[in-house]
Amino acid sequence: MPKACVTNPFKGVFDRKKLFNRNDMYILRSLIKDKVNWYLDELTHEMENLTGKRASISILWRSLRYLGITRKKLQKEAYEKSEIIRAHYLGIIGESYISNQLIFIDESAKDERSLSRFYRYSSQNIRACKKVVFVRGKRYTILPALTLDGFVAIDIFEGAYDKKRFIDFILDQVVPIMNPYPGSNSVIMMDNARIHHDANLISILEGLGCRVIFLPPYSPDYNPIETAFSVIKSWIKRNYDFMEACNDPIYSLLVACGQITLQMAQSFFKSSIYM
Repeated sequence: MPKACVTNPFKGVFDRKKLFNRNDMYILRSLIKDKVNWYLDELTHEMENLTGKRASISILWRSLRYLGITRKKLQKEAYEKSEIIRAHYLGIIGESYISNQLIFIDESAKDERSLSRFYRYSSQNIRACKKVVFVRGKRYTILPALTLDGFVAIDIFEGAYDKKRFIDFILDQVVPIMNPYPGSNSVIMMDNARIHHDANLISILEGLGCRVIFLPPYSPDYNPIETAFSVIKSWIKRNYDFMEACNDPIYSLLVACGQITLQMAQSFFKSSIYM
């Protein structure tokens, strides 16, 4: 019986002709810079308007990948954030302060939903479900002070904190480990939350020879304690069973905060431009 081969299996398959030319790809790159949060179908329609070429969603996705563009979780920034104010702040810090002088203070909260994990395993075609808490329940506040050595003071309590509790924390736990400027631990760094702005407290601190600096508005990236909170929350999710079984929520949160080491604190300072 005669044998024949319709196609040569050893011969490479020729690429299909690309829909978008070099100029079209330039248009796509410019478009995605302006429309960073558009859906793929919105981009295809706009590309058709700009180039006259109708591309499928899969072609557009391949074109984006060819340009080195991938889909990432959107990091939102406040429109009110001023780069001029941020640059001025960096100039002051770089000229007058060093990292071992700085004490960062901020607060975070935890409730039952803080334990929730957002991904589950399941068989194909079966939804990944688990009963979780949808109401806040009891809320706990973590109010720590972070230096290059890690947390040097911390207050954990049920409910939200008020100005009196905040001032008491500074005077009772933070001031005893402070020194007059320019000594170590001589500068308190806080964000612009209204409760942090207390003229009497600032007057007391300055009377002790210490200084108070407020971060630029909408600049959590300049606060290393935010990274510490992120690590703590990740640890809480990782150790779900421990957190859920512990009968003393404040103790369990102290254990979570205890995971922040000296090396971690120094890396937080470095990532927030203070080292």
